[in-house]
Amino acid sequence: MNNPSPATPRNFDPADTLIPQLRGLRTSIIRSFDTEVSAIPGILKLTLGEPDFNTPDFIKQAAIDSLHRNRTHYATNAGTPELREAISAYLLRRRGQRYPAEDIIVTEGASEAITSCLTGLLGDDAALLYPTPSFGLYGNMATLTGAMPVPIDTSGTDFKLTPDALERALRSVRGRDAVLVLNSPNNPTGVALSSDRLRALAEVIERYDVTVLSDEVYAEIFYGHGPAPSIADYIPERTIVVNSTSKNYAMTGWRLGFFAAPHALACQLAKIHQIHVSTAATFTMDAAQAAYEQGDAAIDSMVAEYRRRRDLLANGFTDLGYQIVQPDGAFFLYVRVPDGHEQDGGFGYARLLARKAKVAGVPGEAFSDSPSPYVRFSYAANPDTLNEALRRIRTFRHAD
Repeated sequence: MNNPSPATPRNFDPADTLIPQLRGLRTSIIRSFDTEVSAIPGILKLTLGEPDFNTPDFIKQAAIDSLHRNRTHYATNAGTPELREAISAYLLRRRGQRYPAEDIIVTEGASEAITSCLTGLLGDDAALLYPTPSFGLYGNMATLTGAMPVPIDTSGTDFKLTPDALERALRSVRGRDAVLVLNSPNNPTGVALSSDRLRALAEVIERYDVTVLSDEVYAEIFYGHGPAPSIADYIPERTIVVNSTSKNYAMTGWRLGFFAAPHALACQLAKIHQIHVSTAATFTMDAAQAAYEQGDAAIDSMVAEYRRRRDLLANGFTDLGYQIVQPDGAFFLYVRVPDGHEQDGGFGYARLLARKAKVAGVPGEAFSDSPSPYVRFSYAANPDTLNEALRRIRTFRHAD
């Protein structure tokens, strides 16, 4: 007897089985706009947040040595013990933060650290608070997990979250589990929160049931004195710190990051990391270990160069009559659309610059859920490139 073939439902579309939240996610405007302008002949791109430096040779050699030692097998889920010890020592030495190795989980870049942590912290009974403008991943994670997104506009307070604004936001979500994301220095503005401001925010946070995720991927690229302040300096028992090798050591393609958390949180969030990626690659962890153990001078050298580039680009745009947000760190310049082009918004003006001046930045709409009068430019590019960008924009401005 022939077995009947299984019935195939008519008009079935597998896309109909996607979770509703997925349809609400925003694709990366940073990436899509970069792709769009890449088709323009002769375009000069100051779009992606990627160091133009090569990974230091001693880090690459550590990876090569690791491969020669056949370090190509699974490591423990949380990362090699040696790397976790190196990160713990780095955090204490460079950042003044005390996280023992067992409370550090090595991840596939900072993005996986953020997604793993927020997956474990958020649900449809939670609220995710984040100052804007901000990196788009935060809002997307609220959407994906079903949490309430609570963007807090900082454009009227010098792009710095204020205690009053935070208190209002926390009052508005009473009854929900609350998670606050802080990114300082900030992408896209480069603004960093001072110790006094962070202390004041911590005092507000202590009055509410809220966990803080501190995205510190740009914390080393800081132009003040000493390390960039962290909310973990004041409320470590409530704070998860996220960092990575990408910006600090010019290792964006290595995809190696970590989160450090209070012990009970670290143990539980490690389960999400295990589900997401199991473990990072062993030989890349060996390279990262060398970076965290031997890379202080490399960081300091790159930051000194970023400072020179910041001054070059910031002074250049100011001389051309643009209003800028003065960056305290990171490697971005947030530039306001000039008078006469307000109706274009960030998108329109960024496209105009790309077409007419052959210089590309990222529209401010990439970092906001509403129209933005800003364009972000990355100065993680060599000075010749930055000077040429300014020359082209000067020519465009004179003809405008």
